[in-house]
Amino acid sequence: MFYTLTELPELATEVSLGVIGNPIAHSKSPQMQQAALDEARLPYRYVRLLADTEEGSFEAMLTALYRRGFLGVNVTVPFKKKAFAAAVKADALSTLCGAANTLVRREDGWHCHNTDGPGFERAILELSGRSLADMRVVLLGACGGAGSALAAQCALSHCRSLTLVNRPRPELAEMAANLSPHYHEQIATCHFGTTELQQAVAEADLIVNATSLGLKEGDPLPLSADQLHPGQIVYDIVTHATPLQQAAAKRGCTAADGLGMLLWQGAFAFEHWFGRLPSIEPMRTALK
Repeated sequence: MFYTLTELPELATEVSLGVIGNPIAHSKSPQMQQAALDEARLPYRYVRLLADTEEGSFEAMLTALYRRGFLGVNVTVPFKKKAFAAAVKADALSTLCGAANTLVRREDGWHCHNTDGPGFERAILELSGRSLADMRVVLLGACGGAGSALAAQCALSHCRSLTLVNRPRPELAEMAANLSPHYHEQIATCHFGTTELQQAVAEADLIVNATSLGLKEGDPLPLSADQLHPGQIVYDIVTHATPLQQAAAKRGCTAADGLGMLLWQGAFAFEHWFGRLPSIEPMRTALK
């Protein structure tokens, strides 16, 4: 179930948090965040919100939510860059990557944060016991809303090496240039299907799929499974099993979906709204 802009007047007064996206019906955030709210005995409800992709529609929904008294919202595809642009104040990571996934109501308007990066870093640590600083990272889909946040987080965490991968787009080189002052090594960039990508994957400790490939059944793999080898970590930010994860596991890799990242980015968003981290295990149980 979700609500559109025209349906906002129907919401009960205790509905004060939500997640905005398009599509949004698949989002697992409500079950996870509601578990955190209930455990903390906070009298709020968290719902799905569907915004149109037409120009100005997302901004109109934000205005309506602010006037209604919403405490905050999460933002997912395809609105993370618009969320950053709509905020009156942004944190360092949002500013660096130009995208935000968390908005907090303040007296002067929406303040934005990006918890995708910290959530990703915490998920990788939980999965592998290793920090990003210890890893050579290849990031597929670096120019997307989530990919840009993960690229910024890897740079700020000073991973051992960083390769940003995308389809040929001017933003790729621009992103590397923007991140370079915050990183101790040269940031490599390459495109899908190139020998440069094959070499980077062969040397990587962590391969991250931040593309949309895997969201739909029948999607192709973002890279050939033959390039993977045992001991590597393949992390797919899609929150369900995908052909990439299955192929990576068959090659002897540690493969995981994005539920860990979803969990921790949600926990850090809760912290921005209420000034404290929530109980993690109720959230984890709700996702399962």
